[in-house]
Amino acid sequence: MNTSVLKVALRTLARDKAYALINVAGLALAVACCLILGVYLRSELTYDQSHVNYKRIYRVVNEFTINGKVDTFAATSGMLGPMLKDENADVQAFVRFQGGGGGNQRFIKHGDVGYYWENVSTTDPNVFEVFTHKILYGDPKTALVEPTSVAVSRKFAQKYFGDRNPLGETINIENGSEFKITLVFDDLPENTTLKYDVLFSTTQQQFTVPDDINQRRNRLYNVALFTYLLMPEGYDAAKFADVSKAFFDRNMSDISARLNASWRAWIQPLDRIHLYSDLPNDISTGNRYYIYGFIAVAVFTLLVAGINYMNLATARASKRAKEVGMRKIMGSKRTALVAQFLAESVLLAGIAVVLGVLLVEAASAFTPLDTLFGKQIALGGLGSPARVAASIVGLALAIGLGAGLYPAFYLSSIVPVSALVSGKKGGSGNSGLREALVLLQFTISIAVIASTLLMARQMSYVASMSLGFEKENRVVVTMRGADVVERSEAIRTELLTNPNVLGVSWSASMMGGGFNINVLNLENNDGVFESTSLIHMGVGPEFFDVMGMQVLAGRAPNEQDLGAGISAIVVNEAAVKMLRWKEPIGKRFEIGLGPSAQKGAVVGVVKNFNFRSVHDEIAPFAVYRINENFAQVPPPQRPFQNRILAVNISGKDVQGTIDHIRNTMRKFDTEHPFEFKFLDDSLDQLYLSDTRLTRLIAIFAGLCIFIACLGLFGLASFTAAQRTREIGVRKVLGARTSQIVMLLAQRTVVLVLIAAPLACVGAYFAMDKWLDGFAYRTAMSPLPFLGAAVAGLAIAYATVAVQSLKAGRAHPVHALRYE
Repeated sequence: MNTSVLKVALRTLARDKAYALINVAGLALAVACCLILGVYLRSELTYDQSHVNYKRIYRVVNEFTINGKVDTFAATSGMLGPMLKDENADVQAFVRFQGGGGGNQRFIKHGDVGYYWENVSTTDPNVFEVFTHKILYGDPKTALVEPTSVAVSRKFAQKYFGDRNPLGETINIENGSEFKITLVFDDLPENTTLKYDVLFSTTQQQFTVPDDINQRRNRLYNVALFTYLLMPEGYDAAKFADVSKAFFDRNMSDISARLNASWRAWIQPLDRIHLYSDLPNDISTGNRYYIYGFIAVAVFTLLVAGINYMNLATARASKRAKEVGMRKIMGSKRTALVAQFLAESVLLAGIAVVLGVLLVEAASAFTPLDTLFGKQIALGGLGSPARVAASIVGLALAIGLGAGLYPAFYLSSIVPVSALVSGKKGGSGNSGLREALVLLQFTISIAVIASTLLMARQMSYVASMSLGFEKENRVVVTMRGADVVERSEAIRTELLTNPNVLGVSWSASMMGGGFNINVLNLENNDGVFESTSLIHMGVGPEFFDVMGMQVLAGRAPNEQDLGAGISAIVVNEAAVKMLRWKEPIGKRFEIGLGPSAQKGAVVGVVKNFNFRSVHDEIAPFAVYRINENFAQVPPPQRPFQNRILAVNISGKDVQGTIDHIRNTMRKFDTEHPFEFKFLDDSLDQLYLSDTRLTRLIAIFAGLCIFIACLGLFGLASFTAAQRTREIGVRKVLGARTSQIVMLLAQRTVVLVLIAAPLACVGAYFAMDKWLDGFAYRTAMSPLPFLGAAVAGLAIAYATVAVQSLKAGRAHPVHALRYE
């Protein structure tokens, strides 16, 4: 930038401080929003790209159809990967993962020190060849070859061993098995789908692949773990449909014929799983519609700030008309004038970007920004320092040129004679464009307000809707190990000695968590058995009473149902509807095939309950009385037997009641540290991303409105200045201050009234798409749209009125002397 051009730009901005302040403030806020959202979006859009082979890695997902009922799983059989590798040359390697992702904590000890870990997985020894890790200690080629080896993260190693090299150290899991640490890898990036701090080896016996092909084929219907394939460079994922069909025909068709079933599989590119995998019971994934929303917010915020600049720059034309005219008469070319005005715009944008960066740093340091987004938000997330600097400079140039281009050409087009001889004021001829831009600003602002209100309404609906069970005042504790679970009745008796404990039971899974699914043969209305898949859960005594669930017909599971296998089940309304049962009580079922099949009957129907998120429809479900006798469980597996203890408390003396539960659990379980959760807090985690989105959209809506009002305030001041003489005449003729305010504000009111319906239409379609992600959604009431329109109108009127009031109260003598 030429030094003289820069000096002129600085003098111009210093001369009109109010103009510079309004523009810098608006642009700085917009830049801060864009940088914050940019860090978040970059993290979301580059998920799993830290792996060198990410373009070649695919996850296998599969779909089972049994008697017309379709079940899709992100998990597959443990046999699928090895068999695909053996039968297809394109499959260059497979890696399986079991566990991890939370919900199934493992207690791991070193000596006398023990902690719970959620991100624990079992995987194949070649994991470090297929997936990229930064290795701190150990040999990745041999790290997981031995069954008793384990690889751990830096965080895990530091928790137990500090900063020293832990290779060769041993850790113990619940069953007392000892594992030797053979590798330490650096903590995984935050934007990685697979999250783990501990990796055990699949060379353990339960993961081995049988030599007998029939045994392998029989286990293909066991959905147990995630399977990843390494394919050739540029592999066409659509070709896998033929691979899937050939695999089914070769390995699964015989068994499927007996079940009236079919199967197919497809593959997902690794870097698309986070945003494009919409499968039930998947590992935690993102939501692409949130990405679209945040991109829109970033663009809208920057657009509103840019409109401010354009409007104020063209409105100021009246002040700069003589300057332009004089420059042209003195020989300045239009290109030089355009360069001058663009220099001012870029300079102003540069100052705003610097302030925006400072605002981001301040927000990171002094606000719960990371909590709001659910991940770390820092400018370093945009890349290396050089890349961050280039991004900031590029942003300043883009804003300066984008916002300043039109004003530069408009101001440089002023005719010298009109400006110097006839006294033409440059800002009046472009009022139509300015009004169109103000209309656009408030269309965006009202749409964002309406979207925020609708999102808040949906989340309020989710929080208040009946789930089919009671979630308030329910404490959940995991009973760990067969020795503890076998004493569950004694634990229950002890807990009930406290008058504030109203009921105690347990279950195999926690509401909102993962559930098992099995193929059952169920009797239809004609007395014929049909195969279908059914989600199911085992429960303890009086579970329905403890959880406040309603039995509609028959009875709840009870002690008489206990035995060697499952002899009685209670189904929900969704199961009755799916099976079209006219009289469900007494309908027979079979689990398994042949002489070893478990047989029983339906003894009750329970009212539908949301055992998963309300994003999903209520699926057919079966409940049965679970057996706490583990005599037949092999000793190495006994420590891994868990139950979820559910305690209904009165809500009085909550801390004292929790202490009673803690003391009781310590009495029966001296091995594991006591941990508890409130069920309602656990269920709230299912909607955490939705809640975060609602809060963030509300914050950015406020900023968007504020930036728009800054521009409107500045525009109102210029408008009032242009009409000073008219205001003076009206005051002399008897006009009241309120009439003057209305005169100056009426055009803005009209623009907002036009913007409101346009904004509401846009918000309606955007929110309708968002609400499609919920199986249970609130009605689209007109009240949020009306509220957004009224709020936009009130804010706009108040902004203009504040500035207009000053002009309306001015003494007419000063107005009539105005030059």
